[in-house]
Amino acid sequence: MFVSDQMNKEGVFAIKMFKNGEKQTVVLDNYVPCDETGEPCFSKANGNELRVILLEKAWAKLHGSYERIIGGQAHLTLRDLVGAPSFEFETTDDEAFARILEGEHLNYAMAAGINPLDKN
Repeated sequence: MFVSDQMNKEGVFAIKMFKNGEKQTVVLDNYVPCDETGEPCFSKANGNELRVILLEKAWAKLHGSYERIIGGQAHLTLRDLVGAPSFEFETTDDEAFARILEGEHLNYAMAAGINPLDKN
């Protein structure tokens, strides 16, 4: 996804993503929104790794702002990141594990989540 493994001397990165099925190159600087303690406001890095933070910044830029990606759905995020079709399914029964195993055997990129508002 990163056009280069290195930041250029101006501190600029280029990242390839997809929007509405079309490949886009998102260009961004190395500035990251931080809180008053200096910690990034959104994604956190594992050590001094910046890839996750920069991918999130590029995704926010692709969609217009960080605010527009808060609480996004994982399948839509994967679609934008890799350009592959995606779908979502909801279940409350034993079918979920079988569908996850099927996706694993087919080598699909997958994500799972729960609805925090669901009291069941």
